[in-house]
Amino acid sequence: MSKIGILVASSNNNLKLGEKLSQLADELNVESEVINLVDLNLPLYSTVEEEKNGIPETVKLLADKILSLKAFIVVAPEYNGVMPPVLNNAMAWTSRSTKDWRDAFNEKIVGLATHSGGGGAKGLQAMRIQFQHLGANILARELLTTYEKPLNEESAKNMIIQLNRLSQI
Repeated sequence: MSKIGILVASSNNNLKLGEKLSQLADELNVESEVINLVDLNLPLYSTVEEEKNGIPETVKLLADKILSLKAFIVVAPEYNGVMPPVLNNAMAWTSRSTKDWRDAFNEKIVGLATHSGGGGAKGLQAMRIQFQHLGANILARELLTTYEKPLNEESAKNMIIQLNRLSQI
């Protein structure tokens, strides 16, 4: 059985959503790991930063963890119609810390989820574009929750089952 990584780009409602997805995975006997990108406190990526200080050890550890996993759920809020800077920053660093910039996500299976105070659909679309560009295979099913629309646990379980099954291939 493969482990599913749950990449979270928030310390609030999206972190709660990521933890709930991990709990549901446990109920399904699917191993998961929540990786909160906010807690990594990565410096803002720039070529100047990379040339001056090199790739931070935290980034190398994140990249190694991502490389070891075959499936992910990316959980992030929508910020101004796109994904949050912490997610984009983590992906920029990760793509620079591997041999080939697509290594971390190429051919990986990715599900997308958000809790949004607004619509959320544009943030999911932005994540879909980024992770497809990185070579990931994105599930058609997305999880979108709001204050008025709680998580559909059956949909979440179906996503987890699908990620687990596809990561076995």
